Amino acid sequence: MDLLKTVFGIDVSSRKSNVCIMVNDQKVNDYAISNDMVGFNQLLDDLKQVTNPQIIFEATGVYSRRLQAFLNMHELRYVMMNPLEAKRKTKDDLHQNKTDKLDAMYLAKLQSEHPQRLAYVQSEEYQELMANNRIYEQASHDLITNKNRLHKAIQLTFPEIEHVMATPRGKNYWSIVLRFPHPDIVLETKEADIIDFLKSLSGIGKKRANDIMQKLIRLAKVACPAVKKDSAYVHGLKIAINNILSAEEECQTALQEMAKLAPKRDLEILTSIPGIGENTALRIISELGDIRRFKNPNQLNAFVGVDPQVYESGNLTAHLSISKRGTAIGRKVLYLAINQIQSAKKAGNPCHIADYYEKRKRSSETASHKKAAIASIHKLLRTIFALIKNDQLYSYDVAKHNQRLLS
Repeated sequence: MDLLKTVFGIDVSSRKSNVCIMVNDQKVNDYAISNDMVGFNQLLDDLKQVTNPQIIFEATGVYSRRLQAFLNMHELRYVMMNPLEAKRKTKDDLHQNKTDKLDAMYLAKLQSEHPQRLAYVQSEEYQELMANNRIYEQASHDLITNKNRLHKAIQLTFPEIEHVMATPRGKNYWSIVLRFPHPDIVLETKEADIIDFLKSLSGIGKKRANDIMQKLIRLAKVACPAVKKDSAYVHGLKIAINNILSAEEECQTALQEMAKLAPKRDLEILTSIPGIGENTALRIISELGDIRRFKNPNQLNAFVGVDPQVYESGNLTAHLSISKRGTAIGRKVLYLAINQIQSAKKAGNPCHIADYYEKRKRSSETASHKKAAIASIHKLLRTIFALIKNDQLYSYDVAKHNQRLLS
């Protein structure tokens, strides 16, 4: 029987990883490996020399993904720590210096003295779901950035064009601005050519094209641009619009891929909650993964990072802010879902989560929307957990009945 407890603490950076090996709480070796097949095989050789090696490293985004994939390929279990959680659990050592070698040692020491839970390995489908959601998140960020960039550029080139359509957004509007970014370009173009261009856009017929053309010319005649039509600002405006169109396409493609991969029953259950549409449901599933793997809703709360931090000293026990040790994007999507649930109630679709939000707001005059929303996220996660575990669609009457039983 092997009584040796061997821990491999690994600090992963962009090009290399530092490895610290501890046996029965004593450091026996440390070295650096390259983050490629040569380095990982060097690590594998050492792992094979040990019975039941314990492996611990921080989730450092794209850098740790290659190590994670290599360990999965060889069916090796590991602990993957959230960096914030790892920092909290190792800060008691009060080490003044910070080096990659020391970080690897402190991870190994943490696992030796206080064993952490092994990471759950998601199926490939759920990994692809999350990857597509991250693409969607980045594209959404790019969309907002370029919309702001476009608005600023238009104020210099042709601000009046923002009134050419009922709402200054959408593919047709952006296509019009891309074609006519400056009033001089409008006035230099024949009316028939403007109409032909407008008719080429989706949903615009001959009559509407003529109306938009006349309005566009009127706006161009009264415009007083700050720059000329060949200005760099006009060029920047065109870049922003092309980026917007590209980002919108990326968002739609990512959502389509998520729709193919997401479990249909889970999607049906989540969209049964008033206010949660298909896009939001897809993003929630992508971030939470297979909810059935959690034993209770508290584990789900901890995974998302909305569980409270607890500080204990003597007879004092204080509940601090949320831990934030889970996925920030997941918390963002759930926060969005709470806002949508609130809007649905105002539109006549009641939900006990919206009731709970309003109750929290009424309970304290100083309660902010953010605090009430975070408390409501707890309620939403418990609801999602119960519905999926029991394979049930949402019912407001059933939810209210259950609330009365618990109160």
